[in-house]
Amino acid sequence: MAYSSEVYAAASRVLEERRRLAEREASLKKADVYAKYPEIYKIDSDLSRDMADLSVLMLRGGKDLNCALAEMMKKNEEISAEKARILTANNLPADYLEPHYTCKKCSDLGRKNGILCSCYKEVCKAEALKELAASSGSASCSFDNFDLSYYPDNGASDGTNPRRKMQNYYNFCINYANDFSSDSPSIVMMGRTGLGKTHLSLSIAKIAVERGAGVVYAPAQKLVSELEREHFSFSGSDSSIKKYSRCELLIIDDLGAEFPSSFTTAAIGSLINERLYENLPTIISTNLSSKELAERYSERTASRILGEYKKLFFVGEDIRFLKNR
Repeated sequence: MAYSSEVYAAASRVLEERRRLAEREASLKKADVYAKYPEIYKIDSDLSRDMADLSVLMLRGGKDLNCALAEMMKKNEEISAEKARILTANNLPADYLEPHYTCKKCSDLGRKNGILCSCYKEVCKAEALKELAASSGSASCSFDNFDLSYYPDNGASDGTNPRRKMQNYYNFCINYANDFSSDSPSIVMMGRTGLGKTHLSLSIAKIAVERGAGVVYAPAQKLVSELEREHFSFSGSDSSIKKYSRCELLIIDDLGAEFPSSFTTAAIGSLINERLYENLPTIISTNLSSKELAERYSERTASRILGEYKKLFFVGEDIRFLKNR
C-alpha cells in the first residue's frame, strides 16, 4: 500500500475507535454482571491478584519458579472454569465479559506479530476512497454507470463513429485501471466539456485505490492554488509539492481552467517534468486543444504531454446538456 499519510492516520483512528467501543461495552457488561453476581467479581479479583503475584514471581526467578508457575496456572484455569460455569448457568456466553473486537485476528490493533492485518488494509482502502470522493466532490462515478448511449452511433463529419471511438476509450480505461502499476503510461484526455473525461478518470482512480495505489485527485485550480500558497508562505514546508509529485497516480482535472500566470506555467511544467522523470503515471483532462496547450504552458510542456502521454481525444455532445434536455 502507498496511501497518503492522512489516510493512514484516519485508518488508525478508526481502529482505535473500534477498540475503545469494544472495551467500553465490555466494561459496562462487567459492571452489570458484578452487581448481579458478586461471586464473579470475587473470581476476577482473585485472578487479578494471582496475575500480580505471577509477575513478581517471574521477576524474582529462582529454582522453584517453574513449579510455582505450573501450580498458579492450574489454579487460574480452575477458577476461570468456575467463572464460565456461572455465566453459562445464567444464560450468558462464557466469553461474555471479554471485549468483542471487530477483527478477531488482531483485536483491532491493525497488526499481529508485527505484520499488517487484513482489517487495517481494508480500512485504509475505505478511507482512501472517502478521501477521493471528498477531493473530487463525486462518489458516484464508476465504469458501471458510464453510459455510452449518450454518444452518437453514426458517422461524424470526419468519418469517425463517436460511440465506437468512446467504446474503445472505455475499454482502454478499464484495462488501464485493472492493470495499474508504476509502469502504467500517463494519459491526457482531451475534448470539449461534458464528454466524460472526469467520469472516466475518477473511475480509473477508484479501481487503482482498491488495488492499493496512492491516488491524488485535484482540479487544476486547486492544485495550483496549493502550490502557490506553499511557495509564497516562506514556511519551509513542501508537503503539497510532495503530495502531487510523489503519489503513485496523480489526476489533474480540467487543466487550463486555473488562473493563468507565470507561476502557474512554471508549476505545471515542473510537476509534469518531475513525474515523467520519476516514471510516475499522471492523468490529465483538459478542454484545451494541442495548440492551446502550447500557448498556455510553453511548447516544451505541451510537447512533453502530447509526445509522452497516451492521448485520448473525446468526441460527442455535452452529456450534461443531453441529460437536462
